[in-house]
Amino acid sequence: MSQGGVLTRDEAIELGYSARMIETRVARGRWTIVARGVYRLAAPSDRRNLLRSVLASWPGAVASHESAAVLHEFPYVRSNKVVASHHSRTTHRFPGVEIRRTHDLDAWHVTSVDGMRTTTIARTVVDLARDRGPRLIGRIMDGLIAEGRVELFEIEAVVESVARRGKPGMRTMRSALAKRTGETGNGSVLEQRGRRLLAEVGLPAPVAEYPIPWSVGRRFDDAYPEAKLAIEWDSRKYHGQLAAFEADRARDRDAAINGWTVLRFTWDDVTRHPRRVVESVSLLLER
Repeated sequence: MSQGGVLTRDEAIELGYSARMIETRVARGRWTIVARGVYRLAAPSDRRNLLRSVLASWPGAVASHESAAVLHEFPYVRSNKVVASHHSRTTHRFPGVEIRRTHDLDAWHVTSVDGMRTTTIARTVVDLARDRGPRLIGRIMDGLIAEGRVELFEIEAVVESVARRGKPGMRTMRSALAKRTGETGNGSVLEQRGRRLLAEVGLPAPVAEYPIPWSVGRRFDDAYPEAKLAIEWDSRKYHGQLAAFEADRARDRDAAINGWTVLRFTWDDVTRHPRRVVESVSLLLER
């Protein structure tokens, strides 16, 4: 670099870096503080140059697994591996590069970072599950979702598109997803987080699993009977959303006919827009 790899904070901001982006790069060791408001940028490593040369010389290859995670700046992932994926029938070998052969890498699983073809964030999460447990994969997912870089349904969509009997990592992915969208002994994790959110701001506790008065055998996730207000925590799996959507619309119509209001909140609402959830419930209870 013309400045010997040194950059001031003002220069970084002029280049489009936010304060949070600067702090993240310092925390991850990509930038080193050499003086107040002055940073030294880590020189491109031999590993990144090797990856770039592989992708440039091998049409169809993409950075994947740990290499993709590093390119996307995943939380909780530190690796010196150079990993590239290509069609399962290829026989190329590159010294120092781990080649993963695949037959399920669809076009919508591929993007570009820093001019290099790489797997998308959602596909990279699924690929990492091959060698990591559900707890760590869950933390990675939660971090990426909280930063607004991926949606839960995008990860679910990739899982559904690549899942097959015996595919490595599928058990891990389904376990991690189940803890965020599936059922537990006390209802879905989303339900638990939603109820905790209402309690934290001092709202009265709703009645869980409230029987729907006009529909024998069916229940609302939560309800405030006196206010005729029901809450549904929508945490269904990707592949069942269309049918669930139609059933939900019918249930909402029945509720309106009987003088009830139904509020529906998703994982995105509870984890990224909690204020929206609280204000909606508060407003209707006040009315």
